[in-house]
Amino acid sequence: AERRVCWDCARLHVIELLSFAVQQHSHRIKYYIMRHNVMPQVMRLVKHRDKNLALSSLRFLRQCIGVNDIYYNRHIAKNDLFAGVMALLSLHKHRNNLINSAIIEMLEHIRSSNIKDLIKYVVEKYRHVFEGIQYVETFKGLMVRYDQNEDAAREKDRAT
Repeated sequence: AERRVCWDCARLHVIELLSFAVQQHSHRIKYYIMRHNVMPQVMRLVKHRDKNLALSSLRFLRQCIGVNDIYYNRHIAKNDLFAGVMALLSLHKHRNNLINSAIIEMLEHIRSSNIKDLIKYVVEKYRHVFEGIQYVETFKGLMVRYDQNEDAAREKDRAT
């Protein structure tokens, strides 16, 4: 009997392997990810009907954000890789589930680590998504952090 390949399982394992490589071999994998345009391909899977695959792609994005590398952050903003994440958040914003929690945790990490490039990108592009969500303070905190960063940048410009 011929073995049938589970393509979703294979994708899941590849994404987990990429996440591991970002964590353990950040310098080497970074060039591979940038050169082969891996991040947009993985982030397309956030819209997949299989929730495990969507969560796996969120974990990959979180891992890339977690290494706090300016190249990853610029790549995320330049390619608008949060588009699928924000669409998923809009879809799940009134549900208390793992997808919603993963997105909130990722945004809380961006806020608490004060990753300025990503804060600016996310708030400027997706503020309208955040304004309707009141059940957690993460989104309000993200907008406050954005305002603080903008004020600090204006003060710095005035000083020079």
